[in-house]
Amino acid sequence: MPHARVIGTTEEALAAAEVSLGRALPPTFRNWLLRNNGTGIEDVVIFPVLDERDKRKTWDSITRQTEVWQSYCSDVFPEEPGRFQGLQPFAEFGTGDYYCFDYSAISNGEPQVVRWSHETGEASFRATSFTDFVARLVQGEFELD
Repeated sequence: MPHARVIGTTEEALAAAEVSLGRALPPTFRNWLLRNNGTGIEDVVIFPVLDERDKRKTWDSITRQTEVWQSYCSDVFPEEPGRFQGLQPFAEFGTGDYYCFDYSAISNGEPQVVRWSHETGEASFRATSFTDFVARLVQGEFELD
């Protein structure tokens, strides 16, 4: 019998991801994941949190993607350890670049959203919060990213 697809997640799964990442996720992002974990927005892949109820759909989680990203940063930018410490990747859009929360730039109690370039390591401002990011994404502002 096929496994039922689960959309959304639990507070327990979110808390486990935060412990693994070593930081709290922004409140608006947490709320979005509670309702939409395992889905994307437009052509952007939003990293889910691993949810025991649907491991197949959520195995490529924000925790796993962060480990991959950190390994890439260490390999490509070895001369600058700690340079990306304030960034938390949460989405990708197919070019190798990531959308990240920038914990060094807090706006209204939440980290700003930046686009991180895998080629240069530079972070470019995109939105003041996850909610602002979603609104701009849906409006098509990042089609050229």
